[in-house]
Amino acid sequence: MREIIVIGAGLSGLTVAYNLRKRGIFCKVLEAQDRIGGRIQTVFGKAGTPMEMGATWFGDVHVHLLKLLQELEIGYFKQKEEGIALFDTMSFKPPHRYYIPPSESSSYRVQGGTSSLISALSKFVREENIKLNTHILEISRENDQLRLRDQNGSEYLCHHLVVAMPPRIFAHSIKVHPELPKEASEILQNVQTWMSGSVKFAVEYAVPFWRVKGFSGNVYSQSGLATEMYDHTDFEESKFALKGFLNGSASHFSLEERKTRVIQQLVHYYGPEAAEFLSYTDKIWDDKYIKSPQDGFLLPHQNNGHPIFNGSFMEGKLFLCGAEAAKNYGGYMDGAVRAANLTSEKLFSQVL
Repeated sequence: MREIIVIGAGLSGLTVAYNLRKRGIFCKVLEAQDRIGGRIQTVFGKAGTPMEMGATWFGDVHVHLLKLLQELEIGYFKQKEEGIALFDTMSFKPPHRYYIPPSESSSYRVQGGTSSLISALSKFVREENIKLNTHILEISRENDQLRLRDQNGSEYLCHHLVVAMPPRIFAHSIKVHPELPKEASEILQNVQTWMSGSVKFAVEYAVPFWRVKGFSGNVYSQSGLATEMYDHTDFEESKFALKGFLNGSASHFSLEERKTRVIQQLVHYYGPEAAEFLSYTDKIWDDKYIKSPQDGFLLPHQNNGHPIFNGSFMEGKLFLCGAEAAKNYGGYMDGAVRAANLTSEKLFSQVL
């Protein structure tokens, strides 16, 4: 059996491992972080409310993701949108109100949190095949194999390697011998990483006071630290939160300052009940696993799905995968699954 290694235990990497396992093939999954999931990260509040700090929503067009959820028997539900929404243009004036009617087309969320998907994949792949805190620094070709070296000097050999991580991070953090073609290297350094620099937050509550008053939970602000927010009640409608995005300046404030500003903003919208929260959580997506130190401005989804992702490198031994590799819905969960499925088929043609 030819050894396969996957770098990256996010949705795409774990889906590759899952697809291989369905064909009776085990592989190693090496993850640089101390957790699995990549850009999927569900945290649980004081009352156990699942709150998404990463990937959250998907729709009917995301057929590859929907198929995977069905296979794993993971449920999903419609995002609540109906009710009074707020549009805030100036902090010293009441926000504008408008009504969102029921809609046939809707975005969905995973029951129990998006991490339920990651947990199901890792269980099928088997946790003993996933190694955390393993940052690969170097990949070199040796005859019919590839040799990988991590931050501790440990080495791993494989016949086929799947790199399922943001292309820009791969280009800047892993040395490859012999080097990839110049054109490929240049493209990889200019693939925009979806969610890089984003700041997400969630505020957990004991009761959904906004729903009682007829509010949808949708807020769009041009003046506050929180620029967007949405109802984040769980599937059973027994745990409650508001979740959204902070603007780019948020990273300059401390966690306590961010919390204070967000709660003040919510009180401005909904009244004193908004100050009676159970927990506040946020996540700035700017760590080294998603944002390169060399990051400059790139257009959203720039070079996602570029033709370089269609082939392989190092004489058919190295495959590039991950959400940004997908031609359709690059950067999103469906793109991650699409890319994983295509990469898996390429592997099957060589391994089986």
